[in-house]
Amino acid sequence: MKRVAIIGGGISGLTLAHRLCELEKESESPFQIMLFEAANRLGGTIETEKRDGFILEKGPDSFISDKPWTLELCKRVGLESEIIGTRNENRKSFVIRKGKLLEIPPGFYLIAPTQIGAFFKSNLFSVTGKFRMMCEPLISRNKNSGDESVGSFIRRRFGRECLDRVGQAMIAGIYTGDPDRLSILATMPRFKELEKQYGSVIRGLMAKAKNKSGNYETARGPRYSLFLSFRDGMETFVNKLSSKIPQNFVRLRCPIKEVVWDPQSKNWRVITSSGENRVFDAVCSTISSKITSGLVRKSFPALSNELGRILYESVATINFAFRREDIRHPLNGFGFVVPRIEESPLVACSFSSQKFENRAADDKTLLRVYVGGAFGRSLFQKSDQELESLALGELSRFLGIVSKPLFSVLSRYPETMVQYEPDHLGLVSKIEDQLKEWPGLFVAGSSFKGVGIADCVRDSEKQAENILEYLSGIIR
Repeated sequence: MKRVAIIGGGISGLTLAHRLCELEKESESPFQIMLFEAANRLGGTIETEKRDGFILEKGPDSFISDKPWTLELCKRVGLESEIIGTRNENRKSFVIRKGKLLEIPPGFYLIAPTQIGAFFKSNLFSVTGKFRMMCEPLISRNKNSGDESVGSFIRRRFGRECLDRVGQAMIAGIYTGDPDRLSILATMPRFKELEKQYGSVIRGLMAKAKNKSGNYETARGPRYSLFLSFRDGMETFVNKLSSKIPQNFVRLRCPIKEVVWDPQSKNWRVITSSGENRVFDAVCSTISSKITSGLVRKSFPALSNELGRILYESVATINFAFRREDIRHPLNGFGFVVPRIEESPLVACSFSSQKFENRAADDKTLLRVYVGGAFGRSLFQKSDQELESLALGELSRFLGIVSKPLFSVLSRYPETMVQYEPDHLGLVSKIEDQLKEWPGLFVAGSSFKGVGIADCVRDSEKQAENILEYLSGIIR
């Protein structure tokens, strides 16, 4: 019987294992999988904690439905009835400006205004900044269709103020990265496509939102209804996928030391840190490209070098539980982001109990802050107590908190936030070319073709199909 090794038990590894189990049932030639996970649990950064009536998300708190792959998988595994959307009320977000929470104007889509009246009424930008941004349709499109940094793109089309006051903070809220070191094609390709097709991002957004009556009333910004979660937290997804995989196929607390090709047996050898040496017909690493680079360094130095070029940032999340009466701010939104120019240690804050139901009792509030990232590397070196104290001080300043939290939970994620630098797509192509020289070796996960849960699900399911095709070729 053919055997497949899966390295990593995060959402990518679990999705891959689940899809392979599905395919194995349909295959004429059965095969066996073995999933190796270094930690004592499955799920990777997806982790939910229930405490004193609160539901805390330590990692991702949602997935998006406009990329359908996660939703489709949920339906296949019987989770559709557990899915919840964001609350209908208070569907808006804020940006910190001079220590105050200012609402992101209605119709503002990450970096671009589409509802002009609301945009000009906003106090978020100066008059000069507003006019510069509204000149975007007059800016000629970039004749170079190649990649550029997100920062360069925003400055070129909307001006520096847009980047400094909103753009950088919005990007940091997703990637915790420096926009001048992130690829526009790999992170925000839609904006580049709009520029190419319409000559303007604003014109393109409004054209796509234009309704049949010929007006632009449907042009809008963030569609908060696209964000979905689970009634009992995101780990519901992990638990359901795990239950679909035979437990004798899973090895927890089993870090991998090396992956090598055995030319004599024409098989792959997976060597664990404890010295086990197991033979497989195919291997797929779903862990970070940086760690994968180390696993293949001795046997495949060229591939290792390319994998090692992908960089990462570290982030920490801190969940704070409060009595609602101890926060003066009305919390009439889903959260806020903090521009770098504010010189705050915070990257962003989510009003978790305002965003999704069932996260806290009505007289309680759950907040979650993010620290670290590209502009907060030194903060990650501080102790848990120091980080919590810094974060609480900033929350008190921004939200008018008058009492200590009921409790707090800090979670660290060192070098987990992948940074898609300019020409990332070209680098991924080089890695794929290298892998073609070693049939049976595959990679998947957030390091390559998207950082969101939906992107990871799509990539892993595609790799499952590729692995089956490879195994079928061996069998024939």
